[in-house]
Amino acid sequence: MSIDNYKELGIFLKKKRASLNIQNFNIISNRKRRVRGLRREEVAELAHISTDWYTKLEQGRAVSPSVSVLLSLSNVLELNKGEREYLFALAGHSLPVTSNQKQQITPQLQNFLNSQNPNPAYITDKYWNFIGWNTATLAVFGNYVSMNTRAKNSIWRMFTDPFMQKLLDDWEGHAKLRVSQLRVVYSRTGTDPFLSELVTQLCQKSRDFNALWHDLDIIGTPEGDKLLHHPQVGDLRLSHLSFSTTELPNAIITVNVANDAETSEKLKQLILKQ
Repeated sequence: MSIDNYKELGIFLKKKRASLNIQNFNIISNRKRRVRGLRREEVAELAHISTDWYTKLEQGRAVSPSVSVLLSLSNVLELNKGEREYLFALAGHSLPVTSNQKQQITPQLQNFLNSQNPNPAYITDKYWNFIGWNTATLAVFGNYVSMNTRAKNSIWRMFTDPFMQKLLDDWEGHAKLRVSQLRVVYSRTGTDPFLSELVTQLCQKSRDFNALWHDLDIIGTPEGDKLLHHPQVGDLRLSHLSFSTTELPNAIITVNVANDAETSEKLKQLILKQ
């Protein structure tokens, strides 16, 4: 690391520390705080390093943080992917990436999802697992908070949860589409253990999936508007927007928007019940 890198690292850490909201860390203070964000000793404690050592980092002293320390600081300082890469670059390291690394929903992404209420907004990974959602998603599609890992997979739920079969107006069309999408990905990564296990278990669990999986001509309903038959408020007419983000590679953010005023009012009613 160069002298300039040490100094820039210290400036960056201090800036990010000052930007933190203490309410996110359950910190209770009975005295007036003279600093914005967290104190140095609070960051050090949360990152499991000594206050003296962390102070040297912020002062731009010639200390070299390890990868594990940088990862810990990244989590405490709530850094997004770009900021993590910058922090690691300043410290002379590359941000480690593993294929089975659990994708984390950053506070910024969760705030975005929350801001979409009463429209259901959620994030799915490359395996169609729900990994993030807002209140409206829980109210419309089910309580993902209490579901086990397998149940959070949208293809698994499509064929094993009667709620989804009743909710989707054109369940068969949606089911065919998901199987078609799964087959394309599976054909490219046939040795992927997650997909192999998912297909095997679904073939055993669902006759419908087994039949569709071996039907090579299926296409299914194109993505677009959807009609839902919700058990509490009746019909919901939605359209959706899907897009990716550099924060979570291979993940998709989906926002479902009401197609009419009646649906909008029903969505507002649903989240009030959550």
